Amino acid sequence: MTGPHIAVRAAVALALAGALITACGSGGGGSTTLTWSMWASGGEEQQVWHELADRVSLEEPQITIKLETSSFEDYFATLGTRLGSGDAPCIVSMQALRTTGYTQSMLPLDDLIARNKFDVTDFDKSVMEGLSADGKQYALPYDVGPVILTYNKNMFRNAGMPEPKPGWTLAEFESAARKLTGDRTYGFVASPQDVWMFPMVLTKTGAQPTDGAGKLRLTTPAMTEGVQWYADLAARKKVAPPVPADDPTFADKEFLSGDAAMAANGPWALLTLKNQAGFQVGLTTIPAGPDGSRTYSSGSGFGISKSCPDPERAFKTITLMTARKQLEWLGGVGRAYPSRESAQHAWYENARLAGAREVLEAANATAIPLRTTKNWERVNVLLNQSGPDLFSGTSSAKQVLEQVQRQAGQD
Repeated sequence: MTGPHIAVRAAVALALAGALITACGSGGGGSTTLTWSMWASGGEEQQVWHELADRVSLEEPQITIKLETSSFEDYFATLGTRLGSGDAPCIVSMQALRTTGYTQSMLPLDDLIARNKFDVTDFDKSVMEGLSADGKQYALPYDVGPVILTYNKNMFRNAGMPEPKPGWTLAEFESAARKLTGDRTYGFVASPQDVWMFPMVLTKTGAQPTDGAGKLRLTTPAMTEGVQWYADLAARKKVAPPVPADDPTFADKEFLSGDAAMAANGPWALLTLKNQAGFQVGLTTIPAGPDGSRTYSSGSGFGISKSCPDPERAFKTITLMTARKQLEWLGGVGRAYPSRESAQHAWYENARLAGAREVLEAANATAIPLRTTKNWERVNVLLNQSGPDLFSGTSSAKQVLEQVQRQAGQD
């Protein structure tokens, strides 16, 4: 998922002419140079992805991967335009939540999987499903993971409070958020960002943002109730900070700065948390509502653009990028909770977080894929734009959700 990270807007940019050459060019001796476009939140992530490209090239010397990166938000803001132009990369990184919006310009992988007799049974089924649409597979996953809560162990310890355990309830969550809120700190940080807000709504009321068949359902009573409760954590109960104008990375920054004791996140963020948090990080499940703890799973992977002139070589490349040993390495450095079940041990060995396995196994047991619409990027942008009014109480959840539903063209 591949999820949202802190937007450190660093990019390894290629000039248009260079991108066209690397996307299409073949060198002498049968070698091929393929452009791979990926998101990265900063220098550490860029280094990881560059090393992955180098590791694949070492294993298959005839393949050279040219990596270009941008922030998560910039990546998806421009991806549609790039795929529709001559500037499209051969290898396209894709988040499960957004797959359905880009299938017109991506190559279905099913024939390549069958022709190469590529075994996909080791991949987590939920993320394989998330990276598919209309019965066709559009990407091979590198990570997967349920949305969980991360918390600041230091703040709990300093407040003399017990750390939250899997199975804790929404009542316990709200009580902890109140006790951890002070003059300059908050118990929780809320966000209108899809992957952070909708799991909390799901556990509260059971509402889902779509009907599972691509139809947006933001105006149901259960969704309105759940989003209003979530927004009121900031607007009325004041246990979460006000949300600034259209900043999808706000929640990450508040948590990492130590200004908020709890935040939604995923196991894919371990590298960022370990390198940037100046405190001990704990993990726990989304608090249990009336039907227990409920959450969404997501993940990300690598696909191929339809304009790629060498899909066979590109397919070979993404199978190497998602091979067990590469995913063990990604798990070992904390960048991915591996999509291959056989590689997940590496994440736990690297995490060295007490109770991490218990938390993730409990979350995985109840996690379901977050189904989205073909224009989900537009939906998410509208939700983020509405954040300041929603989380300040200027607009109600009913008003905001009806407006987003209407502006997304699905009222």
